[in-house]
Amino acid sequence: MLLTIQTLFNDPDVVQATIDRVLQQGLDKIYWQQYLKFRRTTTRVFKDYLGTVTGVVAGSINSRYGEKPIRARKSLGSGYGEIAYLGDAYQMDVERLSELQDLIDKFNEAKTADQVAVMNDIIQFITDDYRQVILAPHKRMDIVVGSLLMTGAATVKNKDNAEGVELLDINLPFHFITPALIDVYDDSKQKFITYLQKKLADLQPQYGKFEKMLMSRATFIKNIVGSVEFGDTFKMVLPSQQFNIATGLITSEMASTVLKGVGLPAIEIKEDYVEEQNGTNTQIYADDRITLLRSDDLGWMRHHTPYEATDPVEGRVYRPVGNDNGQMLISNYRDKNGRYMEYTAEWIPQIAAPNKIVNFNLSTINA
Repeated sequence: MLLTIQTLFNDPDVVQATIDRVLQQGLDKIYWQQYLKFRRTTTRVFKDYLGTVTGVVAGSINSRYGEKPIRARKSLGSGYGEIAYLGDAYQMDVERLSELQDLIDKFNEAKTADQVAVMNDIIQFITDDYRQVILAPHKRMDIVVGSLLMTGAATVKNKDNAEGVELLDINLPFHFITPALIDVYDDSKQKFITYLQKKLADLQPQYGKFEKMLMSRATFIKNIVGSVEFGDTFKMVLPSQQFNIATGLITSEMASTVLKGVGLPAIEIKEDYVEEQNGTNTQIYADDRITLLRSDDLGWMRHHTPYEATDPVEGRVYRPVGNDNGQMLISNYRDKNGRYMEYTAEWIPQIAAPNKIVNFNLSTINA
């Protein structure tokens, strides 16, 4: 078989082997998958229930011959979600294509017994190109889901458009709490832990027990370690160890041990970043916010069959990225300006019970 760049990118076995290698290597962690799982929707606009029945109303006790009271099932608030389009085309520069051509020439010149090793080198070479394409939509959803978790909102604008057209605008009905300085400070001493204890006691009858508190490291240092009560409590729980609390030399696990002892949820510090197309790093989880979760199982990443799957562009071959990757498709094509690798996907995050998530906005006390 004579191998060319065109046949390489259109050979289903080579493409699948490369995709498998990308997925197996797992060089880039996909953050949103901690909270959501893929779930298909057959329509681009779908009904989105803004809550789930998490408790059962106690039954009635009746007299022996009394009428049974008629009850209505607990209702759920609802709205509508709409699938977002994701896609990019990455141009493969001439220098990289020349290196690939050298490997292809080596494959064509090799004996049949040696071609397997050369093909493995070719797959390893193009794996990085596929990695960028396959992970790109996941990294965008990392940013969107992180913003939703920490602020209850996410907006994506078309930066190439002078008017800044909004492509995505989501607002979730979290229970938002914005403390005032007087709520947290007592005689100029920051007592945020005491404030949290009181608030959680008030919230528990309606929202239940929270498993964890999400926050950035900066928020952890300012509001947890920086609380005047924390030092005394920490010394009480871990009397045999000495730490310089003022400099923040304490882990979230150590802090969680302390806070669990006074009835607060465990702390999960989030300090993840995603690199944007312009090379800058975006902090996924916002500072000055604390989000209370009852579990990590928050909902789904809804996905829809891309239009190109049923009506492909002439001359292009679209390949699915595995069975559990939200029907994402990739293709490779050539025009007069060069060769491109492209992906297309139709996804949107769906938080199943946003009205059961509590979020503290601490910007008023950290200003």
